[in-house]
Amino acid sequence: MKFGILTAAALTLLVLACNKDKFTTVPQVNLKSITPSTVFNGDVIDLKGTFTDDEGDLDSVLVVYKWYNGTTAVRNDTFRYKLGDLNIPEKTRQGDITVSFEYNTTNNPDLVTLPGVSIRDTTATFGLILKDRDKNRSDYKESDPIRLKKP
Repeated sequence: MKFGILTAAALTLLVLACNKDKFTTVPQVNLKSITPSTVFNGDVIDLKGTFTDDEGDLDSVLVVYKWYNGTTAVRNDTFRYKLGDLNIPEKTRQGDITVSFEYNTTNNPDLVTLPGVSIRDTTATFGLILKDRDKNRSDYKESDPIRLKKP
């Protein structure tokens, strides 16, 4: 009898643990990659990740970029995108997300242009925050650093 109760309890905990954080009211985001790792004038930078949101009520994506001089951030800015701008249909509960930027040129009017930031090479990171209609925000997730070559 005790063995049956313990087995049932263990199975219940296992099921709950497996479902933990898959879908929550607060949006969840994970970054998969940022490419290329070294960026030259005119290159397109792709930041890729995945997301989940239990209600499917995502409203916007905040993209934070930071330029560094050594370990000190010398420039920090945020862009806001609507889901439609990123080709994510409304009421999507989970999916992939790709945000693309163009470095220091305006060749593609559909992409945000990131200006050259210094007269020498530097590093940068990009981060994502998802926001839903009820003002819930995901945790901030930041990319690995990439190298920006001087313009």
